[in-house]
Amino acid sequence: MKRLLLFVPVLFLSLLILSCKDKDNEETPQPTGKSKILVNYPWRMSSVTDLSGKDIPENQLDTETKGIKQMDIQFQQNATVRAFDQKSSQVINGGTWSLTNEEKVLDIKIIGFSGEFGLEELTNSKMTLKRKMTVNGVEQDALMVFQPVIK
Repeated sequence: MKRLLLFVPVLFLSLLILSCKDKDNEETPQPTGKSKILVNYPWRMSSVTDLSGKDIPENQLDTETKGIKQMDIQFQQNATVRAFDQKSSQVINGGTWSLTNEEKVLDIKIIGFSGEFGLEELTNSKMTLKRKMTVNGVEQDALMVFQPVIK
């Protein structure tokens, strides 16, 4: 019986220590400055340029890139992304997004617009993504320039 009475305080202390465990590990991560900018507005591709900044004519772009020009891309705080048809505002696609590699890469996973994109510039008025794409039948690095859609 004496052993049992000695065991109770030890058990109580153990439970007390375990319950005081650091609860900060379970908090959801706070959004960064770039992710806050990303979710402010839907984004619309305004142009595609080569690395020197020269516009690439739309007739030289591949089908995938032409399709993106017809969508508004909306990034949400819960790491989901939706693509809307610009004319009807209907959701035509969706998926997930994340900022990786010290916020230098935007990883997007939706049908027709998946992959890792170099985040060259992100401000409240402009987003520039770098990616290899087919231009006039030749694969090359290009910059997709997006503007926020303010309705």
